[in-house]
Amino acid sequence: MKYRTLLALFLFTMVLCSASVLSAQELTAEEEERVAEIEENLKYNDYTIKAYRLTFFGGNFSGATFLENPELADITVLTPGAGDILGFDGEVLPQSTWEYEDGTRIYDATHKEIESGTAYGGRVGIYISQDFHLDLLGTYAKGRAVTSMIGPPDLAHANIDERHLDSRHEIDSDDGFKMVKGGLALMYDAKPAALFGVTPRLGFGLGGIINRYSRGLEDKTALYLEGNFGLGFEVFDNIDIMGQVDLTTFAYQVDELGYSNMVSYATFSLGISWFIDVVPSNVRAAHLAELQAED
Repeated sequence: MKYRTLLALFLFTMVLCSASVLSAQELTAEEEERVAEIEENLKYNDYTIKAYRLTFFGGNFSGATFLENPELADITVLTPGAGDILGFDGEVLPQSTWEYEDGTRIYDATHKEIESGTAYGGRVGIYISQDFHLDLLGTYAKGRAVTSMIGPPDLAHANIDERHLDSRHEIDSDDGFKMVKGGLALMYDAKPAALFGVTPRLGFGLGGIINRYSRGLEDKTALYLEGNFGLGFEVFDNIDIMGQVDLTTFAYQVDELGYSNMVSYATFSLGISWFIDVVPSNVRAAHLAELQAED
């Protein structure tokens, strides 16, 4: 009973405190008029954030080649382990170690690449001026990782005297490859270059990227730089259809080389964009009128 009484008193005290806070937050009529007067006198440049733009898109992810070994010359001498190629499970591919009796590798000229696939993502643009906006962006893509080598169709057909008949074959693959990247971009709506209602958008950005394999090979992460070019067409009030190309460049750590190769992914996307204006319409109209007068 004692504890119930204490609990009731505690709850009653909390209600009183909440009521006092709420009453303190209520504005008097005079204060409300003052706030309204201040808002009426605000100019366009008084608004730190002018608008937001939400964009959702889908499209194609180009993939890239990150290892491209040349064919070994006859005079090439490999130290133990130098020519070993890792599979997408993190283990050495046996094909990369097979040799003829004279020490020549049966399989050679390894290529590793990420094949093209689908991509999805979104952007949140924060307008800091009439035409410039900072975009927070994220992209998810999936594709197929492939290792190929030049050699016979299989070990049973390996013949050193018929090496001239060898061709490139797929040796290993990972169908569950995924790419995730996110970052920040500075974008410019090039309205002076608009034609037939189509507005170009240019920008550049930076961020982080994760290349994830599904069979055991460790993730490859890096920082990236990105260039952006897009076209937007307004189909309804504040609703645009967007087409964009993003070129993402980063240093890909290649296990077989012991250093990184520069790799570029291209993402081609089509999406829909929603412009959310936070500046009152009369303030924006006055600002646009001033810009036109200056021109």
